[in-house]
Amino acid sequence: MRRRPLPTLTLVLICCQVSIANATEDGDIGRLNEVVIKGKREKTTDRTGKPESTLSKDTLRRSLGGTLGETVSETLGTHNASFGPGVGLPVIRGFTGARVKVAVDGIATNDASSASPDHAVTVEPLLMEKVTILRGPETVRYGGGAIGGAIEVSDGRIASARLSRPVEGRGELRFGTNGAEKSGAVKLDTGTGPWVLHADAFLRERGNVAIPGKAIDEAAVREQFGIPVPSNTVGHIANTDLRNQGGGLGLSYVGERGWIGVSGGLLENNYGVPTGSHSHTGLGSTSTDQGVRIDMRQSRYDVRGERRSDNPWISTVRGRAALIDYRHDELDGGRTATTFRNQALEYRLEADHQPAKRFGGTLGAHVVDRTFSAIGVEAFVPKSVIDAVGLYAIERLDFSWVRLEAAYRSEEQRIRPDPQSTVFGTTRVFPQTTYRPQTLSLGATVPLPRGTHVSLTWSRPERAPDVQELYSLGPHLATRTFDLGRPSLRKESMDRWDLGFGADWKRAALTLNHFRYDATDYIYQRSTGLFYRLDLGSLRPTCIRLQECLPVVQYAQQDATFSGYEAELVLRFRDQLPVPVDVTFFADAVRGSFVAGGDVPRLPPRRAGMEAAVFAGENSTLRVRWTHAAGQDRPGENESPTRGYDLVNVLFDYKFDALAGQESVLYVQLRNVLNEEIRNATSFLRSFSPEQGRRLDVGLRIVF
Repeated sequence: MRRRPLPTLTLVLICCQVSIANATEDGDIGRLNEVVIKGKREKTTDRTGKPESTLSKDTLRRSLGGTLGETVSETLGTHNASFGPGVGLPVIRGFTGARVKVAVDGIATNDASSASPDHAVTVEPLLMEKVTILRGPETVRYGGGAIGGAIEVSDGRIASARLSRPVEGRGELRFGTNGAEKSGAVKLDTGTGPWVLHADAFLRERGNVAIPGKAIDEAAVREQFGIPVPSNTVGHIANTDLRNQGGGLGLSYVGERGWIGVSGGLLENNYGVPTGSHSHTGLGSTSTDQGVRIDMRQSRYDVRGERRSDNPWISTVRGRAALIDYRHDELDGGRTATTFRNQALEYRLEADHQPAKRFGGTLGAHVVDRTFSAIGVEAFVPKSVIDAVGLYAIERLDFSWVRLEAAYRSEEQRIRPDPQSTVFGTTRVFPQTTYRPQTLSLGATVPLPRGTHVSLTWSRPERAPDVQELYSLGPHLATRTFDLGRPSLRKESMDRWDLGFGADWKRAALTLNHFRYDATDYIYQRSTGLFYRLDLGSLRPTCIRLQECLPVVQYAQQDATFSGYEAELVLRFRDQLPVPVDVTFFADAVRGSFVAGGDVPRLPPRRAGMEAAVFAGENSTLRVRWTHAAGQDRPGENESPTRGYDLVNVLFDYKFDALAGQESVLYVQLRNVLNEEIRNATSFLRSFSPEQGRRLDVGLRIVF
């Protein structure tokens, strides 16, 4: 019998009831507008009722991983979709890729991560100042691309405040035993008066990662493909080394009523894709499936500004614009097999208004003009020009007993594809496609006694299909599939209900969220049961050798339902024990199924756990975190299930003053203490590449 997630939630709720009874005896009233949990992360929520998880300062430093997905993976409802250790895409409540928008200070990254799971997000964690995970009305800013949520990153390249000292900044060095990883970053701000000059740089290097056991789950591959595995590695994953580097400059003018600035940055990322996932054999390459790498490069130029006034109808005006040139080469045996490019020009203009004490909001306009192309062996999508224009409004009405919020966005998206040459020797011609998705959101939050509140939000976002969903036709070697698009795809929409409860008392804090999403015309990839023979260049009903065939999958639409919960309880023992201790209990789950029957593929499993934070004096902290993830026995059609695991991480940090009184932090982190074999249910490569084994990370950060 398949297990349901309800027993875990019931256990957490029982713990909550016992703890709340003790916590509320003090009668303390917490702040309604912000819930700050002293533990692994900070979480904030405003009275819109949709929680926003925020990582910044110490909470961001403790969560930092090698990728954005790994960095946010311990936040409630958020996971990491790995494609080997060089790629980590964020997953919000089971959604990723084209349904989760990643933006830097309001402008999307405009890389190729939404087109394929082997393409990394162009955000370097070591340079991030703050990360905000959005799941509520604020996602209307990004339209259908944020139908599953959005992640906003702040990099601090354009200053919005004057410096308090002539020179400010921070430097950080890290060393990790797994793969002999070495990384470092430096950020400097200097200036005088209203002028602020910023500079930053980073470098990360790592060899092949170590794992417990074999890289390829041979039994899972035999079950999924019906053929044996030709080769395997033990104790490590071949071709998982990487080298990332980059940096940027920024110049800002900060006046009395606003600021304006420009910045430019370059990011380079060269990483290997685990052996067994890519294979260009039979497509013109003379190499084997060894040594496939991604050589990525992105240049980005931003202009941002803000102007404040005393006019209540236009109290603040914000402008953002960015020019982004992204490309990556997929190298097979050192030769360029395919080149992906994404060139984008994106603008955003917003105006805040507050005509009355209880009424205010934001009006905005958003314009995107980008060109996406793939040239070479893996050119399974045609070169396309995508134009999008959106107008949106977010309005709030605040009373003492309730806060109401409404958000609306209307946009038009046009896709103009070039003629496409196919692997079958034919050429396809497509007409221009136009979509007009809309988003509507309504929410209410009611404050309750003793620092608590309850909220209810309904929203109906729509999403236009992405380029690869419409026009794919060819081998998609990253996912080991032959992809077929469907030009007749309709807009995808969801009716989303979110019920939340939050509280912050002196001795405890509690967060409970329950959500249900009813998706209409949900876009997904359906297995056809056919195989594309790389050596023959044709479709066949059977496969003989894994290196020479790809399962054929086609984009399709079907109604689906998603539901789940998030629960977190923090207990603060400050006077009862010899040293202050915070204990956090957490659990989350998401379940997705098609209305006609069957499970939505690659969803994260149920997980629950606890974390203990021991504050030994004012400067030392020891944190032990245990997470139990259940086995994913609902992997989707023709997908392999994953086993459950227990993940234990230990972190110790010590704060001290370095030379000249500089604030410094020395930290030691042991990850995956039990050296568990972890197969990530959200990963296309779970049968070929497990997560990293045990590793020890040592780091030093100096703030000046």
